[in-house]
Amino acid sequence: MKPSEILKYYLNDEIISKLLNCKDRECAVRYGESFGKRPSYFQYKGDIENAIKTGATSFHVSEERWFNPLELSKDTPKEKLNDLRKGWDLLIDIDCKEFEISKLFCNLVVNKLEREGLRSISVKFSGGSGFHILVPYETFPGSVNGVETNRLFPDAPMTISIFLKNELKNPLKSLLEKDYGIKKLALMFHKDEEKLYSAGEFDPWSVIDIDTVLISERHMFRMQYSLNEKKWLVSVPVEKHSIEKFRLDSATPGSIDTKLDFFNLSPSKNEAAGLFIRAYDKYEPKNEADAGVIATKKDFEIRKIPLNTDYLPPCIKAISAGLQDGRKRSVFILTNFYRAIGKTNEEIKQLLVEWNKKNKPPLKENLILQQINYAFGGKAYPPPNCDAPGYYKYFNVCFPDETCKLIKNPISYYFKRASVASKFKHKPPLQKKKEAIFKRDAE
Repeated sequence: MKPSEILKYYLNDEIISKLLNCKDRECAVRYGESFGKRPSYFQYKGDIENAIKTGATSFHVSEERWFNPLELSKDTPKEKLNDLRKGWDLLIDIDCKEFEISKLFCNLVVNKLEREGLRSISVKFSGGSGFHILVPYETFPGSVNGVETNRLFPDAPMTISIFLKNELKNPLKSLLEKDYGIKKLALMFHKDEEKLYSAGEFDPWSVIDIDTVLISERHMFRMQYSLNEKKWLVSVPVEKHSIEKFRLDSATPGSIDTKLDFFNLSPSKNEAAGLFIRAYDKYEPKNEADAGVIATKKDFEIRKIPLNTDYLPPCIKAISAGLQDGRKRSVFILTNFYRAIGKTNEEIKQLLVEWNKKNKPPLKENLILQQINYAFGGKAYPPPNCDAPGYYKYFNVCFPDETCKLIKNPISYYFKRASVASKFKHKPPLQKKKEAIFKRDAE
């Protein structure tokens, strides 16, 4: 899209008025491949016009709502963020490369939310091939389990996302098998058929998902009526009961109807209370030992292996760098991970006390020591599985690499990498040299 065409599209009073509907939200402007200064906030028509005239290609806003967005910074500690956050919207980001399948799943999610008693739901095409579904903060209960709801970000939206995925997996699976079939899906997504299966059955999340990257502090999503730089389509609101009728040509810049507003809802207090209760009751982990550990009929066996940071899976590396979210759960993860490779009680305490210094803010040291002592009071468990609800993806430390595709638990990753390294280490020099040359040539 030419710069003059972008300018013409945005310099429209109706479009500008929609972009200004960002009350209490942090804003950001994208200029081609990079974002402008953050935090930013749009209050007047001139704010938008200045950004457009200086080359803005798209506009983005936060799902979190703030007392004063301009007080935010990249160094703001979590507790301060909790104090500044006045609320947050539930933003469900449907991620799929195939537009028609995105529509199918979007419709399933909306229908499910309505069955949960919600009426204040808005839908927006992302501008690419997915959809955004919004449930406003005003519908939420005031607190959950004694904690004020505005302080439950990102834990609560992640819990609800897990709940929705579990509830909708089988209906989605049935629809995809009926309407498309495995062979057609494999061709559409350029995958081998076996890559679409998990535990012997078709896994619909192999072709579509709820994007949980958006569920993190200060993360942005594309503003309504903003352009998408990849396809130059408009992120346009869609009537929630007409999703199946929506066509891509309705999102071309020259055919935009601005009558719908993604944020213009009339929510009722506690409308979403049932959704919160069901999600927390059904899918929040009840205790650490039940949180998706490796299923086995015999006790988990510890293997004494030296600690080598080169063998650590990406999630453990991310945790080891220090966290703001998921610190308590990470004590459980790290304790069981280190115990699985033969570390003693005292060795793990030393490792975790040093790790805790990197956290923002650090946990109370006594809490860490108590958890380690408690773990050593019973049989050994591995860390939670990669897909365990409430863990790695839940607080954004899951960054899978090629080895991750072969395993289901972080400790399996370490065992596999350590085993390969050990076999290579003990091979005759000539054989190692040949393999090194082969590896170099293959690369």
